Amino acid sequence: MPLRLIHAQSQALWFTSYMIKSEKINHQLQRLVETCDWRFAVGLRVRFNHPTLLYQTYPAAWVEFYAQNGLLFFDPTVRWAMTHTGTITWAELEPGDTAGVFRQAREYGLAHGIAVSVGDGPMRSMGFFTHANRPITKEETAVALDVVKTLHDLTDGVPDLPAERIAALQALGDGLSQDSA
Repeated sequence: MPLRLIHAQSQALWFTSYMIKSEKINHQLQRLVETCDWRFAVGLRVRFNHPTLLYQTYPAAWVEFYAQNGLLFFDPTVRWAMTHTGTITWAELEPGDTAGVFRQAREYGLAHGIAVSVGDGPMRSMGFFTHANRPITKEETAVALDVVKTLHDLTDGVPDLPAERIAALQALGDGLSQDSA
């Protein structure tokens, strides 16, 4: 078989695999949106406190406030997720919230939440889920953990993709906002 044909077949196989993976990622994101009326941020394949992919439905005003005030560096959920795996409630983390991140989040309708973390030290994926009026249920926690684990597995190798392919995967999150859901 000529080398060009082998290369073309290899590219076609890779593209098909990439499209199937994209569809599976999109399906998992839709599971999160359809589970309940929660708000969430899911960071996948986090390296050096920076997710390769980030999908979120937090209110835009909160995202802006959080970024402008550098709350990432004080957020108990992020600190926990960078050093643990599993799930934890915001209520369990609140005693150590010396910067008042949870108090400030409540001002934006983010009152009861959980953190989810999967993966190993240098390559974690994490999710943060919240309700305005009630704690997250055990069933919702199970869905959150399952989806974050699945997304983590589906995105194996994504950090090594070219920037335009990562951008295409990031675009799967367009329209996830609970405001428009």
